[in-house]
Amino acid sequence: MGESRFGVVGTFLFVVAITALLLHLWQSLLIAPSGAANTAFSEEHALATLSGLLKEQRPHTAGSPENAVVRDRIIAELKLAGYAPEVQAVFQCDPDPRNPGCAAVENIIAVHKGTGAGKAVLASAHYDSVPAGPGVSDDGAGVAVVLELARAFSAKTTRNDVIFLITDGEEAGLRGALAFAERHPLMRRVGVVVNFDARGASGPSMMFETGPGNARLMDLFARAVARPSANSLAYEVYKLLPNDTDFSVYRKLGLSGFNFAFTNSASLYHSARDNLQYIDSRSLQHAGEHAFEVAGALADTDLATLNASSDASFFDIFGLVMVVWPAAINVPIALVALLGLIGLVVVHRDAFTLRATVWAVVAFIAVPALLFALGWLLSYPLGIWPSVHPLDHPQPWPGRVALATAGMLVPLIVAVIVGGRVDSRALLLVNWVTLAMLTVGVAVTIGGAAYPLLWPALGLAIAGWIETLMRKRSARSLRVTGVIGFALVAFSWLGFLLGLEVVLGFDLSQFKILVLIPFSLALVPVFAASLGKRSRDGWALSSLCALCALVVAGAAAIASQTPAYAANHPRGLNVIYYDDHAAKPRWLVDFVGAPDEIFLKTQGFPQQDEDYQQLGLLKGRGRFKAATEQNLPAPSFTVKEVATQGGTTVVRGVLRSGRGGFLVGIGMTPHSGIQSIRVDNQQAVGADQLKGKEPTFVRFSGVGSRDVTMEISFDAATAPKPILFERSPLPDSAEGRALAAARPADAAPAYSGDSALVFVVLDLKS
Repeated sequence: MGESRFGVVGTFLFVVAITALLLHLWQSLLIAPSGAANTAFSEEHALATLSGLLKEQRPHTAGSPENAVVRDRIIAELKLAGYAPEVQAVFQCDPDPRNPGCAAVENIIAVHKGTGAGKAVLASAHYDSVPAGPGVSDDGAGVAVVLELARAFSAKTTRNDVIFLITDGEEAGLRGALAFAERHPLMRRVGVVVNFDARGASGPSMMFETGPGNARLMDLFARAVARPSANSLAYEVYKLLPNDTDFSVYRKLGLSGFNFAFTNSASLYHSARDNLQYIDSRSLQHAGEHAFEVAGALADTDLATLNASSDASFFDIFGLVMVVWPAAINVPIALVALLGLIGLVVVHRDAFTLRATVWAVVAFIAVPALLFALGWLLSYPLGIWPSVHPLDHPQPWPGRVALATAGMLVPLIVAVIVGGRVDSRALLLVNWVTLAMLTVGVAVTIGGAAYPLLWPALGLAIAGWIETLMRKRSARSLRVTGVIGFALVAFSWLGFLLGLEVVLGFDLSQFKILVLIPFSLALVPVFAASLGKRSRDGWALSSLCALCALVVAGAAAIASQTPAYAANHPRGLNVIYYDDHAAKPRWLVDFVGAPDEIFLKTQGFPQQDEDYQQLGLLKGRGRFKAATEQNLPAPSFTVKEVATQGGTTVVRGVLRSGRGGFLVGIGMTPHSGIQSIRVDNQQAVGADQLKGKEPTFVRFSGVGSRDVTMEISFDAATAPKPILFERSPLPDSAEGRALAAARPADAAPAYSGDSALVFVVLDLKS
């Protein structure tokens, strides 16, 4: 009896210990490693360079005077390092349906000459910022890394040329990278790309994107990098997201390479607090190490030998070592694991009575269903009621504990219900055969995403056969096999629970917790196997359920009471002067995340949102109050020529901003009749991009006070009335200053920041 009770409690304590250890180890991977690796990169020197480039810590959007200051400082740094930098000044358009428009960009290019005649290495980062903040992490840090790399290479002899490209207009739709790719002759020489960016202000420098045919590139990466952070599952997930960096431009042209970014402290991303105070210098150091290691290896490698038709699968083990293997063997390994598990089912067929099989299937279905239900319940105290930031929480550990403990509570509940009704071997093999079948499917369709189940399934199959052959038939058991399977699956999936925070917040805990499905499924047979035949074993298991439920409830209660925002994890809060030049101007407060009701109330805004038409085109809801008229000039389009031929009218004229704003644009309803817009003789949007069911917005960045020639073609039988709009800095007024000054310390301008939004209707037939 004592042994059985110890089995239940001892198994539970072992599971808790493994879970806590792995969460601790994976948590360390959310922080960039401290101290310098064996490279010449100096965090202190890079930080000094970064501080010099952005010492005013002001926004510097493409085409702005502030951006020109940063441009000149970068050029001066490159000249000091012995280069003769070139500026590529271009007005670049792109009719990409996701973000059509143009930008005035000034790319900075320097070249380190190698001794060979092969392809060159492109080392890239961007120097423009969003309107809200100074862009210290995104992407001043990347610029500092590229400048340090350029200094280091100036004193080296390498086989390959290294092109240092510091692009402009990345935040305006990747226009700088596109200008280089489409217009600069050096682009023809590029053989591989190393890009540096950021989506936060802390965390490890993760290699999150490579390209097809990456098998040899990943072999080089594994050899070159001392403190790696990369896995092929993240790469596969990223390919499914709508996110882009400059690397996307080169990838679409068939180039491969490595794309790095640090992604923690997401609430600082694109905000006024992406500044020198909040950047984690350890992240800068880690990015610099990767730059020196990877670019150094590429610069002395025959790049032609890196071309491959096959992909690699890969992951790092706690940032210590990379594990890389050909993705082509994923399907065979998955099939071997599945066949091995099916063989175990045959050998242990005595455990598969009809009743046992039905209960095992019910248990399998119950795990994801209970996890989703519990995650949905937890989403309220963890995220919805406290109105936390969608991707960043200043104190995430209570929420993490609640979710991880829920991942143990669910299999405990299932084990209590089915443990006395079914042999634990049936539970184990039904769960793992199903997971192995899923692994085969993933390996066939998304090879790089298979490894988190591939190796646990294979390891469990091997362990199962060893345990089966070592035990006597009369004492047949797979208890050790179940524990091994749990440990293998916990290694990856607990890490994914933490890593998923960069794409899912606690307000979506019902989806976040689903990453623990393999973890919880692996635990059901482990807990069931620990039950003896005495009633006290069931009582012990039920008591552990109650204990876990108390921990979940307690952690959730603590999470609901922790501050949802802090100065270094701010809420986005923008003050907008909203003027449609038809009604009276109003103040609008725009939030990233849930509204700050206290701020709105104290500043005289109504208690409820109201429906409105954003730019007269999109349905929206927001809080408004009356604003004193600032008499801000609207953007204008002066018609110079009108011609109609073959049922199409072409209007040519000049577009001007009203007050030199950072963004000018034109918005059109679906079926407006407009067929295309050309700017500076370039296609900004065409008929294919105007066929959607939603309004289309064409944005122009960096226009400033210059006149821009624009040509609008439309169906002569229609009377289009597009919207001209402009975003510019918030006008200086007592009302605006008061609203900005009242912003709480745990809030900051984000993305477009405090601004004026002015728009007018353009009648093309008048």
